[in-house]
Amino acid sequence: MAKTMTPNPDNGKEINAETLAALFRSLRLWRMADELPAILEEAAHEGWGNLEFLSKILKSEEVRRSQSRFERNLKASSLSLAYGLDHFDFELAAERGLKATVVRDLAQCEFIRARRNVIVAGGVGTGKTFLARTLGVEALKRGFKVFSFNTATLVDLIYARRNSFQFGKFYGRIRDVDLIILDDLAYLPYTPEKVEYLFSLVVDRYELEAGSLIVTSNTDVTEWWQFFPSKSMGMAFSDRVLDGAQGILLTGESIRKPRYRLKGKKPQEDSSPDNESKKSDR
Repeated sequence: MAKTMTPNPDNGKEINAETLAALFRSLRLWRMADELPAILEEAAHEGWGNLEFLSKILKSEEVRRSQSRFERNLKASSLSLAYGLDHFDFELAAERGLKATVVRDLAQCEFIRARRNVIVAGGVGTGKTFLARTLGVEALKRGFKVFSFNTATLVDLIYARRNSFQFGKFYGRIRDVDLIILDDLAYLPYTPEKVEYLFSLVVDRYELEAGSLIVTSNTDVTEWWQFFPSKSMGMAFSDRVLDGAQGILLTGESIRKPRYRLKGKKPQEDSSPDNESKKSDR
């Protein structure tokens, strides 16, 4: 059987930087095309071989894709670059009983790879949310997908979508993400018809070993069940969240007002989607 040949209009055309850049653009390799002249100049100056040149230009594209992926995941997470180890106050954390080594170890995200949870407990204003979001940003930097929610907002969000044609896709996207931050768990009692979806989400992730949770709460874990419609549901929920989890207790008084009085500043308002949602509920 004769083999059909696809005509190639570029056959016999001279290969140079311009034609190579045009080829890269036709393949949507924009960064490669943009950086080609500089890389060719460096290759000529350093005397690179073919493999070294190819490695350099592919590495450039890898960096571009990695950065684009990080930016997409950051936007989807509801987090911001205001968090992360670069912005973490280790001295202030030490005053709340949190060692720098604990934070840096958690930032390596081994707990996510092991599908374990982290529980951050403590009084109001002790830095629970900042720690959780810091670890969330560090997870994003390491290629994990992260969603950050105020727990009550997440419950309302899932419940509002329950009759949507796209509910399965929406629910599955949350269920399967590498890390979910549940902020302010057990802050207010949950209504029976809504909390069932939170319960199902946690149970499904536990059974499927889908990912990890970072939970912040100023309520003792032994009292979480009181915020559920029944003790059996609350205990079953707690059992799955706490199984194999690492606990962190932040102590001391609220750091917010004294901290800003000393610096002569007012706290900046959090403009994240979660905070906007909370403001609209007030």
